[in-house]
Amino acid sequence: MPDFISQKAADNLGISLAILLGLLACRWAAELWTSRGTDAVAARQRRFTIRAVTNALIAVSLLGVWLSEIQNLVFSLAAVMVALVIATKELLMCVAGALLRLGGHLFKVGDRIEINGLHGEVIDHGLFSTTIMETPRASLGHAGTGRRMTLPNSLFLACPVRVEAQPRQFAPHRFTLTLEHAVPVAHALSRLEAGAEAALAEDMDRATRFHRLAVAKTGVDIAGPGFEVTLATSELGKLQFHVMLYCLAQDARALEQEITLGFLADLENLAVPDAEPARPKLSESWDALARKLRDPRSSAA
Repeated sequence: MPDFISQKAADNLGISLAILLGLLACRWAAELWTSRGTDAVAARQRRFTIRAVTNALIAVSLLGVWLSEIQNLVFSLAAVMVALVIATKELLMCVAGALLRLGGHLFKVGDRIEINGLHGEVIDHGLFSTTIMETPRASLGHAGTGRRMTLPNSLFLACPVRVEAQPRQFAPHRFTLTLEHAVPVAHALSRLEAGAEAALAEDMDRATRFHRLAVAKTGVDIAGPGFEVTLATSELGKLQFHVMLYCLAQDARALEQEITLGFLADLENLAVPDAEPARPKLSESWDALARKLRDPRSSAA
C-alpha cells in the first residue's frame, strides 16, 4: 500500500468498491428478471426505475462511507478561505472602495477633495489607490505644495470624502474675527459689513448668476450670494464676528485679508489712547536731596 494512502482511506476504498460492485450486480439481475415475458415499453420503464433506485442507493452508501473524510475536507477548505480573506482584507477593501467611488460618483480626475484631513487635487485613480496632488487648506490658498500622495481606496469606506469648490467656482467662505478689547459694537458691525460689501461688489452679478444655477442643479439651498456678518462671543467672553463671503474660491483668502486689514485699521482709528499715569514731579535737585541725607536736622527743620 502506498505511504500517502492511510489505512482508513484504504478501508473506505475497499468498502466503496464492494458496495458499487454489489449494487451493479443487483441492478443487472433485476433488469434481467423484470424484462422476461413483458413487452418492450414496460420493460424499458422498469429498467429506468431500477437504474434510478440503484443510483440513489449507490450515492447514499458512498456518502455514508466517506462522510467523515468529506467533513474534514470541508473544514480544511473553510480554514484556507478564512486565511485567504484575512490575508487579502486590505486589497478587498481597496477594491470595495473603488467600486464605491465608481458607483457613488464620489469624484473624478481634476476634482479637489478632502479626506481624513488631507487636501488635494485628484490626478489619477485606479482599482487599489488614488493619487492626489497635495494642496493646503482653503484658508491658506489654492496653489499646490508640489507633493504627490497615494491614498488606498479603503479610506473611502472609513472616512467621509468632501469635494471642494474649484478655484474658478463661487462658494461660501467663512472666517471669524475675535477681538480682545471692547469696541463700539454697532459701529464695528457696520464697518465690517461695509468692507465686505465693497470687497464683493465687483463680482456680485456673476456670483448671483452662479448661485442661481447651483441651487437649480443641486435642488438645495446654498448660502449666498453676497455676505453675512453675525455677532457672537467666544467661550472666554471675547467678542467675535462671524463673516460669510460668497466669492470665487481662488479669491477667498485675498478677500479675507482685505476685509480683516480694513476692519482692524478702522478699529485703530476708533481707539482712544489710555491716559498716562501722572508722574510725581521732583521739587528738589539731586544735590539738595544729598544734603538732606547728610544733614538730617536740616531735613527735619
